[in-house]
Amino acid sequence: MNPNDLSPAEQAVYRDVASELRCLVCQNQSLADSHASLAIDLKEKIAEQVHAGKSQAEIKQYMQDRYGEFVLYKPAYTPGNAVLWGGPFVVLLLAVLLARRVMKPRQEAPPTMLTMDDPDWAERQYQDRP
Repeated sequence: MNPNDLSPAEQAVYRDVASELRCLVCQNQSLADSHASLAIDLKEKIAEQVHAGKSQAEIKQYMQDRYGEFVLYKPAYTPGNAVLWGGPFVVLLLAVLLARRVMKPRQEAPPTMLTMDDPDWAERQYQDRP
């Protein structure tokens, strides 16, 4: 079905769905922006489903079941992809902690003053000599 044959309300739903799905050929474009032959076929499939009265969620679920989660521009948060969502923040936190540790000035203990008031001063004074 040609997307131009849809009613104005159906075209709005069609545009919303097509803009939220990724072109599997281009990968950096939405289906709405892509002119690849597979994208054209997928857009026709979306138009058919919109015309059949399916909801946006049903259409997106159909595409996800058929092509995998990669087809969604905004994948759902699941325990399976939690590493992908949280991983960059963990890496950033570790980098900041490491940078602070490396950049932190080292505090050296002040040298011990030898005075004659200390009963062992003579031993310590010559302790490092051969």
